[in-house]
Amino acid sequence: MRRWFVLLFIVGITVWPFSAHAQNAIQFSTLQVELRPEYDKPSMLLIYDFQLAGSAILPVDVAFRIPKEDNLVAVASLSNGQLLNADFSGPTMDDDWQVFEVKVQSPTTYHIEYYAPISRTGKQREFNFVWMSDYPINDFKLSILPPADITQFATAPSLNSVTNSDGSISWEKDFGTVLASQSVTLKINYNRASDALTNPGLQSGVEPSQPIDANTPGRVMLSNYLPYVIVSLGLLLILVGAFYFWQSGRGMGNKWNRQRSLRVETEGSGDVYCHQCGTRALKGDRFCRVCGTKLRRET
Repeated sequence: MRRWFVLLFIVGITVWPFSAHAQNAIQFSTLQVELRPEYDKPSMLLIYDFQLAGSAILPVDVAFRIPKEDNLVAVASLSNGQLLNADFSGPTMDDDWQVFEVKVQSPTTYHIEYYAPISRTGKQREFNFVWMSDYPINDFKLSILPPADITQFATAPSLNSVTNSDGSISWEKDFGTVLASQSVTLKINYNRASDALTNPGLQSGVEPSQPIDANTPGRVMLSNYLPYVIVSLGLLLILVGAFYFWQSGRGMGNKWNRQRSLRVETEGSGDVYCHQCGTRALKGDRFCRVCGTKLRRET
């Protein structure tokens, strides 16, 4: 009977992680990728806005993969119309990629920004975008907002031009459903004589959710060192307790020795009187100094 119980226990702990993972399968409800070439830096600004499907059990860590030469600058979540800093870990290197994980804690839109280099040859610019993920997407959209002075703009696959409310022109494509591990690629080519940025000196639209503190991404996070702090405090308390116990033992020993010495001195220095005439004897006397009677000392 015990053997069966052990076997069932081993099978249970082996199967449980897989069943838990299946119950919390990550799936994007929507994912919109926006590319802004030479927007506020002489590189490509890439923006991800995504929401998870309602089947996800929150909180959950969602992994993203970007090329190793790219620069992650912001991870945020939408709250009351504002983008607030969100928790994430990484990036860590994985061959030619950087991998970072966004901790999704609420069913809202999450926002990611990073920069990637643009290949330049004279007036010609080239950029290749690759989407790779282990999660399925119900609706994948991609758009480009190029500078106004570009010429010979071409993409593969081709995108549809859209005139925005401010008169600018963007290029868009709705890829619809994208399966897990299915890649999406986009090649961009355009010419441009100018190096002027569309929005030079633009400040990031991501606002801190609270004053900058140890939890702000990029800062040293106390939580990373909390176990070490707790262990150090525990060791310190043990050392202090041991020292106090040792000192207390020494104090009690010294006190007992002092009391013993005092008791011996008190007992040894008791006054002796002559039983015949009552004269007080001095230390070392064997006979009374007045009447000569032999003194009686207690032994």
